[in-house]
Amino acid sequence: MNRLCVGIYSVAGAFLFVAILTGQNGGVKKTIDIQVQAVDGRNGKPLAKQHLLVFTGISSDAVKSHAEHTGLTTNKDGLGTLTIYPAETQWIQVWADGRVLCQSDPNQNSFSVATIMSQGLTTANTCSRIARVPAPGQLVVFARPAHLMEKIKQ
Repeated sequence: MNRLCVGIYSVAGAFLFVAILTGQNGGVKKTIDIQVQAVDGRNGKPLAKQHLLVFTGISSDAVKSHAEHTGLTTNKDGLGTLTIYPAETQWIQVWADGRVLCQSDPNQNSFSVATIMSQGLTTANTCSRIARVPAPGQLVVFARPAHLMEKIKQ
């Protein structure tokens, strides 16, 4: 059973609200950060201010069901930080709003958080020969603008 400990403290006339979510063993749940980089698969430029939809789950199949998700927006360098609870999220799948992923059958591709954290991971880039070498803790996602017919189908 999870517990939520809440406290309100007064510091120099201001109130400070503190909430700590604890797990079954009474310890504070740990989070990890994954650095997600969105890149235009055609030219290698960062996708600045790109909204990403990240599906999360305990298994690859859970991610593919799209039951749990969160949003993320990249900065001017195409980078965004995804904070997850590894006990709840061990696989992820990333989609770029208004763009087409440079992967064949992207809905069937989900990525292991353990692999991302230990060595980094780059998605396939079927849009060009541009590649990136990720650092541990980094996921690189390639996408391109949708063509007219692809926009119509959406």
